[in-house]
Amino acid sequence: MEKREIMLYISITEDGRGCLEEREREGNVFSLVKELKDYLGEDCQYMRSIPGYIKRGYMCPYINNEEDCLQEYKYSELLYEKESKWQNIKIYKTENCGNLLALDDDIMIGESDLIYSKTLLGIGKNNFKDKRVLILGGGDGGILNELLMEKPKYVIMVEIDEEVIKACRNYMRKVCKDSMDNYKGDNYEIIIDDCVNVMRQCVENNTKFDYVINDLTEFCVEEGVGHSYDYENTNTILDLSIKVLKQDGKYLSRGNTVDAKEYLARYEKCMKNLSLDFQKTEIIVPSFNSPYWIYEAWRTN
Repeated sequence: MEKREIMLYISITEDGRGCLEEREREGNVFSLVKELKDYLGEDCQYMRSIPGYIKRGYMCPYINNEEDCLQEYKYSELLYEKESKWQNIKIYKTENCGNLLALDDDIMIGESDLIYSKTLLGIGKNNFKDKRVLILGGGDGGILNELLMEKPKYVIMVEIDEEVIKACRNYMRKVCKDSMDNYKGDNYEIIIDDCVNVMRQCVENNTKFDYVINDLTEFCVEEGVGHSYDYENTNTILDLSIKVLKQDGKYLSRGNTVDAKEYLARYEKCMKNLSLDFQKTEIIVPSFNSPYWIYEAWRTN
């Protein structure tokens, strides 16, 4: 049987007296350790606790990534938090990435991450002038902001969670600028809906786009549930994206960290099954703390 080491980060809040006495604090930790050991039974071969104060404030500095590894971020302040009907939304102020958006504790984008938006769009390579573009997700406004500077004919952005837009308009202005101050402009509109619904309507109406940009999370989002991997949902979105794409159009998509090998392999298999050619670009996104793949796909015939 494979042995795995698991570390739990447990925060015990201070009581009304200002702090817990040493013995009381240790008693809380050790009793929890015993409960965990009893629960795990024979599966737990070794367990140790190290009680002590860590001077990092009230915010948990750890986030797990797609490799199931803990990453530590230097948060200096929690600027915003809200539980929407879809997910938990947090925006942190950080020392090295500026303001940082996290959805269900999964890092989305930081003010340091302009390279992500420009690479996903293929700025300097793809021509968006006078083109029709569909953005899936993108509630932080980074893609929309960069795209509108390319003078497209018309852009439709579909975001399921309006609370993300509201939060980013206030706390991620360096990313979105004024692109989301209004939900409709001369050459763009923002629709609050599930992108699957909108794309199905486009299929029914035979509405086509020159570019479809997938800026969705790697996870599907369910009301009251939050994020979870769902390859069936990924296949549905990819299939619909190609159906609303013009014959010579391009599909631009975020991928995942380079170590999320199972996810990437399935994603690439989906594209091949739809007779798509694709190329991928590896970039370093500052807030992701890991190399990341960006995809560009098109029909083979």
